[in-house]
Amino acid sequence: MLTTRPTLLIQTGSLTDVILLTALIEQLRIVDPTSVLDVLIQQEHSSILQNHPSINQIITVEKPQIKLPVAHQLLRQIRAANYHRVINLQSSTATGLLTAFSGAEERIGFTKNPLSTGFTRSATYFIASDTHEVARNMQLLALPDYTPLTLPRLYPTFADMEAVMPYKLVGDYLCLAPGADQRTRQLPTEQWLKLLAVLPARYTVYLVGTSADAAVCAELATRSHRSGVVNLAGQLSVLATAALLRGAVLNYVLDSAMLHLCSAVAAPTCAVYCSTSPTFGFGPLSPQAWIVETAASLECRSCDVTGYAQCPLTHFLCGRGIGTAQLLAPLAEAEQLQRLAAPPKEVYRELMRA
Repeated sequence: MLTTRPTLLIQTGSLTDVILLTALIEQLRIVDPTSVLDVLIQQEHSSILQNHPSINQIITVEKPQIKLPVAHQLLRQIRAANYHRVINLQSSTATGLLTAFSGAEERIGFTKNPLSTGFTRSATYFIASDTHEVARNMQLLALPDYTPLTLPRLYPTFADMEAVMPYKLVGDYLCLAPGADQRTRQLPTEQWLKLLAVLPARYTVYLVGTSADAAVCAELATRSHRSGVVNLAGQLSVLATAALLRGAVLNYVLDSAMLHLCSAVAAPTCAVYCSTSPTFGFGPLSPQAWIVETAASLECRSCDVTGYAQCPLTHFLCGRGIGTAQLLAPLAEAEQLQRLAAPPKEVYRELMRA
């Protein structure tokens, strides 16, 4: 029976937010290995944490904006759980209410929350200072300055890995995730088509993403006129997609949740930034990661941390200015790293063929 008073982590934000929350969970396991951890997240994201070995209970809400009646019901549930510590990563008034009136001895969050005066400890949230979002979140734990950055981590199950095994057995493959929440974070379709046209024919290319990305992936598969392009958008669970990304020679992703999904399973990542920038704090954390941005010096970039539905200046040079050669360069390096990591016999055969 669990006897330790639990900690509640509140993160009702996007899929990206929940993936990056796992870094905080990993760090808590290091500094407080006996802690019992509960999380409060959106229902639609709960599946990615269902089998997480460090999580005791998942509490869910239907929408990120928690209405007052739901907040009152949650508050009763939270107070009944007798939490020792509540850590709130959100800035909404509702989550502030859940934290400030939780009854927990430690009530922690960011100063930008309207009810932060009811917290026992708060930290300043800041953007555009080359500080990763994971590091910003780690402030809430009041760790020593020398503490190394803990990486996010997800745990695909055997069923997730089994679901993608047929796709992994084809041989070397690449994954391409062309979807992002805002249009100015998306590389123009024509740029992806140019890349698909010159990628080595030996690779199968899997187009991945959520069901919202299925249309753009279908367009790429149709217009590429390339054999071995498979549209998997919306067909795999998030954790199954993570398992697929892990086995790729390289994953082409945008400033999106797919980027952080790569980080959470240490998958090789080529992160493409159009209107946004990794300096905002949402860069790749995978051991093998490359960043691609326009080489042009644009006064308008980076225009906004979240991006826009369309370019405010209509030219979208930050996206259209990214060339095919820039996208191919990380693949050449990823291939070299793959050869170096190959078993000795395979290396020997490669040298004999050279």
